[in-house]
Amino acid sequence: MKKTTALIVIVLFLGLIVYACAQKEEEKEMAKAADPVAELAKSVANGMKLFNDKELGTSGMTCNSCHMEGGTKAGKMGEMAVPAWDNLAPQYPKYFMMAKRVMTLDQVVNWCIKEPLKGKPLAWDDQKLTDLTAYCASVKKAMKKEK
Repeated sequence: MKKTTALIVIVLFLGLIVYACAQKEEEKEMAKAADPVAELAKSVANGMKLFNDKELGTSGMTCNSCHMEGGTKAGKMGEMAVPAWDNLAPQYPKYFMMAKRVMTLDQVVNWCIKEPLKGKPLAWDDQKLTDLTAYCASVKKAMKKEK
């Protein structure tokens, strides 16, 4: 009986050690994944790639077709001038002239996918929409080089 009790205690003790080690490992993984700065940087980088992706639409255009050099330089959409971006996030929601209504930044991104790019708008919870919007919001106007 004593051997059985001792064996049960040892097995339980070893089980607790294994469980504790697994918990520590899981906590380490969660701590890595929960780095908000790294996650935002990853989202912005993914958005930058999507900004130049012809697969967002069927027109053969990319976001960069109208928003030159990643939005840092003024461009054109047909005959209409498209200004360079500078810190877009705090400017929205605002009246968006081309859609003739007030829109959020992610709605404007989807409008551009649907209209000029001739693509299917992304779902509001699609990570691609988040990444594109994160990229657009991160853009600062390009500085003029001094001679």
